[in-house]
Amino acid sequence: MDTPAVKTIDRFVQILDYFAQGHATVSLTELSDYLNLPKSTLHRFLTGLESNGILRRDTNDKKWRLGYHLIVWGAAAAESTTLREIAKPFMNELVADSGETAILTVYHDYEVFCIDMNETSHTLRLKMEVGVQRAAHAGASSKVLIAYLPEDEVMAIVKEKGLPKLCTNTITDVDELKVELARIRTRGYADSLEETDPGAWGVATPIRDWKGQVLGAIGLAGPTMRYSSEKVKQYADLCGKYAEKISAALSVSIRPVNKPSNLNSVKDIQ
Repeated sequence: MDTPAVKTIDRFVQILDYFAQGHATVSLTELSDYLNLPKSTLHRFLTGLESNGILRRDTNDKKWRLGYHLIVWGAAAAESTTLREIAKPFMNELVADSGETAILTVYHDYEVFCIDMNETSHTLRLKMEVGVQRAAHAGASSKVLIAYLPEDEVMAIVKEKGLPKLCTNTITDVDELKVELARIRTRGYADSLEETDPGAWGVATPIRDWKGQVLGAIGLAGPTMRYSSEKVKQYADLCGKYAEKISAALSVSIRPVNKPSNLNSVKDIQ
């Protein structure tokens, strides 16, 4: 049975699909006929999409067009897909070199997402699912990503999400978090011990694009029974080594040829 939420999502997808069929501009009447919806109901829905930057209405002809927010989403999706595909073989090598689970993460909209992982063959290992969102303030992979964000973005995360205590050693004080992020930038890697899950530790380093900007993070995670300070440094070096390899491969893949250095469209990173 379709719930109101499911119907709303279906309607949203149908609208985007209609634009994708080659309709650059669409009138309210045209879309109303296509969806078989009353104009008043559809107008409220379109206005909601407009307020979120998903659609925009031309002030002259009053027709609807796709909004700029979709470009941001498309760029993020294309970039993540490219990153995942290129990082995959290097993650396999990282697991073989370390014996621990390798994790690939990206930051988006105040949260961190696991976009790929490669599990160790050890019976006892950290479990994580691809697509799972993680708090941005806890865990090695999360901290190394937000360490390179502008400070106002970090403060926006704190304001929007707070600093909830997730495990024994989660950082819950904003000043302590700032100190930790500065330490990460100085060392070039992040580590964690029971910040997100009991009995788990991790280490992670940033992956940069050809301009030096952080696109994601590659990390290792495992159970505390295999934890030691020596291993943290050893694995941080390993992650850094493979982050550099991924960055180099990304530069070849997505760096524009004979184009300005700024990326202005989705096509620039495909």
